[in-house]
Amino acid sequence: MAVKRSVPRRRIGTALICAGILAAVPSLSACASSDKAADTPKPPPASAAAAATAGPDRCAAGYVALTFDDGPTPMTSAYVQALAAAGNTRATFFLTGAHAEKDPGTVRALVEAGHAVGNHSYSHPYLDQEGEPKAFNELLGTNQIVKSAAGSAPTLFRPPFGRTNAQIRDDARRLGMTEVLWTTDSSDYKGIPADEITRNALAVQPGGVILLHEGYPATAAAIPAIVKGLADRGLCTGKVVPSSTTIEAWPGQTHNAVAAPW
Repeated sequence: MAVKRSVPRRRIGTALICAGILAAVPSLSACASSDKAADTPKPPPASAAAAATAGPDRCAAGYVALTFDDGPTPMTSAYVQALAAAGNTRATFFLTGAHAEKDPGTVRALVEAGHAVGNHSYSHPYLDQEGEPKAFNELLGTNQIVKSAAGSAPTLFRPPFGRTNAQIRDDARRLGMTEVLWTTDSSDYKGIPADEITRNALAVQPGGVILLHEGYPATAAAIPAIVKGLADRGLCTGKVVPSSTTIEAWPGQTHNAVAAPW
C-alpha cells in the first residue's frame, strides 16, 4: 500500500464547508465556527441508536477502527455529530499539537464525547528527516498540549505521512505510546467524492485500521455510509489497542496495533 503523499491543502470558508456537509448529511444541525470549541453532539435518532445496539451477533465479524488525522479543525464538531448520528459511533482522532494548542476546547469535547485522541506530532513534518532531539520534541510537545487540554496524555501515536523508523518508534515508546499506522487508506486527501471514500474505506478487513482525515466535507459526508457498510458485514467500529502480534500495515511496513471492542 502506498504511503499517503503530502498534498497541498486549501482552507475553505466555514460557510462553504457547512453548506457542503449539510447538503450531504442532512442530520447534522450545525458546523463549528473556527473560533469555538466543538458543540456537544446531539443524541442520535432512536432508529440509529437501536441499529447500533440490536442483536447479539452485531459484531460477529469483528472490529475495525476509524481514525481521523490532522485535527482539530473548524469541522471537528461536524465529524462528531456525523459519528453520533451513525449510531453513537466512536473513533480515534490523531491531533497535531499546533492545532490542539489553538483549540483546547475541541480536544476536551472529543474526549467528553467518548472518542480517543492520539498524537500526530506538533507541526506535521517528515519526522524521519527531523533527526534528534527534534523528532522526540515533536511528540513530547504534543503530549503536553493534549494532556493540558484533556487531562491525560495520548497513548497512541501516528507519524505524519506514515513516515517512521526505529528511532521514532523508540521515541513513542519512551513517551508511553504505541505507534499506529493504518491497513486501509481511504485516499480522502486526494479530493475524491464521498462515495469513493466510502468504497476505499470498506476494503478494510477485521482488526484493521482505516485512515481518514479531518477538514474535508466529503469525508464527513462519507461517515454514515462507512458505518452502515461495516455493519452490513457484521463489523463494529472499535478502538485501537496494542497488539503482541506484528501486523502488516502495507507491503514493507508493519505496526503492532489492532482494532478491538471499546
